[in-house]
Amino acid sequence: MILSPQDPVSCDYNNYGCDGGYINAVWGYLTTTGVVTDACFPYQSGSGVAPACPSPYHEKCNDGTTWTKYKCETSSITNPTNVNSIMAELYNNGPMEGAFTVYEDFFSYSSGVYYHVSGGVAGGHAIKIIGYGKDSASGLSYWLCANSWGVGWGMQGFFKIKQGDCGINQQVYSCTPSVAEAEPEFF
Repeated sequence: MILSPQDPVSCDYNNYGCDGGYINAVWGYLTTTGVVTDACFPYQSGSGVAPACPSPYHEKCNDGTTWTKYKCETSSITNPTNVNSIMAELYNNGPMEGAFTVYEDFFSYSSGVYYHVSGGVAGGHAIKIIGYGKDSASGLSYWLCANSWGVGWGMQGFFKIKQGDCGINQQVYSCTPSVAEAEPEFF
């Protein structure tokens, strides 16, 4: 099951939508409120504009399924911080959320394995880590990541980042989602 990244961008009012936020606040939202699936509320904020949060009492999602929130049980959240434990979690349980410090040279990334070379700090960024490998040309070990900036950026919306670069190994999270109990939500 792929959870909706659009749900917390549009509906988590403890963060700032397309203007950023805090990864710990998102994980608080995942444990207290939960999110719908990506098919239910697909990502649309790549243009920098977050759609309004739909009413939680929708009969049906965008894909015609029932509007169902999935929560991360606190006991199932993992935060591995070394390469081997991150690789094991990816291998056993699939994609994970990650965050790292973005430097100015990241904006011009187009291919290969990114690692910070020049430019100042531009901010932080959350992404989805979907795999790992070792680049045959450079010999660098990397995380394969999905970015939210659209298919015109990087490698059709994906990028490789050197393992450990820009603090990425310290901000990696995953959980096992379960159906959230139906609770009224008032915005």
